Formats: sequence, structure tokens, C-alpha cells
Amino acid sequence: MKKIKPVIVVFGCTGTVGTAVMQELKSRDCMVRGILRNPERPYPVPLDKAPSNIAYVSADLNSVNQLKKVCKGADALFLLTATGPNQVEHEINIIDAARQNGVRRIVKLSAPIVTMPKVEVSQWHSTIDQYLWQNIDEYCCLRPHSFMQNWERNTFTIQYFGKIYGALDTARRNYIDCRDVADIVVNYLLTPEEIKEKSVVLAGPQAISHIEMAAKLSHVTGRTIEYVNVTPEELFNQLINRAKFPIWLANHIVELDELAIKIPEPERDNITNLMSRKPRIMEEYLQENRHLFKRKPLWKLLF
Repeated sequence: MKKIKPVIVVFGCTGTVGTAVMQELKSRDCMVRGILRNPERPYPVPLDKAPSNIAYVSADLNSVNQLKKVCKGADALFLLTATGPNQVEHEINIIDAARQNGVRRIVKLSAPIVTMPKVEVSQWHSTIDQYLWQNIDEYCCLRPHSFMQNWERNTFTIQYFGKIYGALDTARRNYIDCRDVADIVVNYLLTPEEIKEKSVVLAGPQAISHIEMAAKLSHVTGRTIEYVNVTPEELFNQLINRAKFPIWLANHIVELDELAIKIPEPERDNITNLMSRKPRIMEEYLQENRHLFKRKPLWKLLF
């Protein structure tokens, strides 16, 4: 009897993690349905004339009816939507649509569980996780601390001023490469066995301070990069007034620095067994993406 390939639905397929999940699923024995919020959005894994296991569908995350249609026939679902004030509503809508369609398994990208101090985004995830637990029998919440790719938020001050600004002092953050997270996501989506782990913290290979990151960036760019420690209030004002970040994101970045100071993050990885290989190290990510941090002359700011 011919084997029926499982159908995997991927929400957040155009994001950094979602794109890596799509790329990994492309080579797996399954059918993949990437969900786009905007039908005009470029495909994260381009389609060509050759046969492919990938397709795309667009849906309004505010419409449970549309979400029910795009979840139809799915066996497993990766749950990730854009972080923001609407995330709770959107992901609960997706969980409802998945439950009504009989989707067997959900793998959700979540956040570490934090009780004190307050981290607003973690509270959003906690609300969604609780709803997932109440409505879906087989699920897993994956909890990375911070992504290596998050350093791309700092490219402007590094490129033009050779500076990293933060409120981390000498504390360290644990970083994981999004591609390693994607490998773990896909393994959970496709495992033939029932998922027993409902909550899995994902720690990358090393906890790194901003001072150490400045040294790593100095090496890979061939110029001096300096870390400038500021107060949480100063960092928040810079993010709002200069970087033009939304208030919730500025708050989130400040809260994560404060959290790492109060609660030390893991110093080594716990994901080797989940991938059957060692995780990527920060130096790999920086070498591959050194062009993002290269010097740009200040006069270009005028044009």
C-alpha cells in the first residue's frame, strides 16, 4: 500500500525561524503548506517548475473561517506568528481552527517561563501556552532564550558608529541559531512517535556578554566595535526616539537585559541530542553574516 505523506502547515513561514523551517521541510518526506498573511508576500522558499512538496496559501489571522480552510487536512502544525500585541488573539484563533479540523499535533515556538521580573512578551506566550494545553492533546512548546539572528537589530549603530548599546552590563545571554531551532521543530513535527515533552527549553552553545560580542564583531569586521552600557531608561529612550521601535519591542529588549542580569542564562547547550549533532556557534553566524556589520561612512546618513 502506498504511503500517505503527512501534511504540515507552517504559520510564520516568512519569518526568520519559519523560513528555516520551510527550507528544512523541503527535503523531508511530507507535504508542506506555508501560510501567508499577505498574498503578495514573497515566498520564503521559491517555487519553480519542478515538482515540489511546498505550496502556499494566504489567510487573515483574524478570521477563524479562513484559518479553518487553510488547516484542512493537516496532520501537524507549526505555530508562530509575528510577535506583537495581537499575537495572543492570532495564535488562539489558529489553535481553534486546528482543533476544529482535527489537527493532531502542534509545535509552538514559545519563550522561557518567567515569573519575576516581568517580561511582557513571555506573559503573552504564557497565555497562548495555557490555551494550547486546554485545547490540543499533543503539543510541544519550544523555549529558546535568544536568537543569534536578533543581532541584526543592532546593525545600524554597529555599521555607522562602531558601537553596541545595551543595559546588560557584564551579564551574558544564551544565543541559538534559528536554523538549529528549525531542525528541532521539524524533528518534532515529523516524529512518528507521540510527543511526550510538553515544554522544552532550548539552550545554544554559549552564553555571551555584550562585551564579548563587541570583541567577536571587532574580529570579524576588522575594526574596533565598542560596547556602551547605558541605563534601562536610556536604552528605552534610544530605541523609541532614535531606532523608532514600537513601545512594546523597546520594552521587550530592556526587559530581556534586566532578566539576564537577575537570572543567569545557560552556559552550554542542551540541544545536541535533539539534533544528533553539535549546534552552530556564534562565530559561524557572524562569519556568514559579516557583511551586515561592515562599516558604513557617516555621510551616507545624509542621503
